Amino acid sequence: MIRSILAGCILGAMLAMPALAGVIPALHDKLPQEYKDKGVKAAVFNDWAPDEFLDSDGQLKGWSVDIAKEMETRLGVPFTFEGTSFDAIIPGIQSKRFDAGFASFGTTAERLKALDFVSQRRIGTSFAYPADSKLDIKSVSEACGLTVAVLNGSWDIGLLERLNANECKDKPVVMQTHGTQAQAELAVRSNRAQATVGGSVKLAYMAKQTADLKVSPLVLSPVNSCIGVRKNDPLGQVLADTIQSMIDDGTYEKIMAKWGLNDAGMLSKALLITEEHPADL
Repeated sequence: MIRSILAGCILGAMLAMPALAGVIPALHDKLPQEYKDKGVKAAVFNDWAPDEFLDSDGQLKGWSVDIAKEMETRLGVPFTFEGTSFDAIIPGIQSKRFDAGFASFGTTAERLKALDFVSQRRIGTSFAYPADSKLDIKSVSEACGLTVAVLNGSWDIGLLERLNANECKDKPVVMQTHGTQAQAELAVRSNRAQATVGGSVKLAYMAKQTADLKVSPLVLSPVNSCIGVRKNDPLGQVLADTIQSMIDDGTYEKIMAKWGLNDAGMLSKALLITEEHPADL
């Protein structure tokens, strides 16, 4: 009798626990055989908090990393994560050093010639400058003429080039490129640049952590923040379908809420972006 009661209590407790997603056979079955055999080699940008970054213990963290780890669970194949610089990821995917790049890519016509992309959320672009600066960029015209530190190879370079060709053509932004976003932010802190530019989510997170830089209220050109995969690789559609499964069961929103990002930037539908079916261009 006691055993029956205990069994009933244990069963009740198990039923009361939230279901944890495990391997989803339908997703696993869609993977090309090479990934079933060898797993997925995932490059992770190591300097773009809160998306992807190395913490103080040298561990890869971020909401994009959480999505990658959930993909690993649902697909039932191991992901090998390697933290690396941003500019190494696209050539690394093309050369098959990596299979997927978790680097919050914005899509451009040039990038779509090289890779396909799986959207994770939408993110705009903002400027950041010293907290004691008189700058308060509320319109594009207020950025014209500034010296702006920017990550080499980033989507934001294209944005600044478009500003210089249009709104700022009479007083262009002076672009100062850097190998890492941390170096770009250091250039602002050391007064070698007046501002830096980057994803609005990333800059807001950085400003909250450090308090010595503030972020402009201006948010430009919301775009899809994406995972990169090789062109025409079926892995792209599988990753998009895996994100859709997270959206459908609420896991996606929980991951975003963990990082304070359960806002208008969340996706309602997973999206595979290709040269034939572009977005944001």
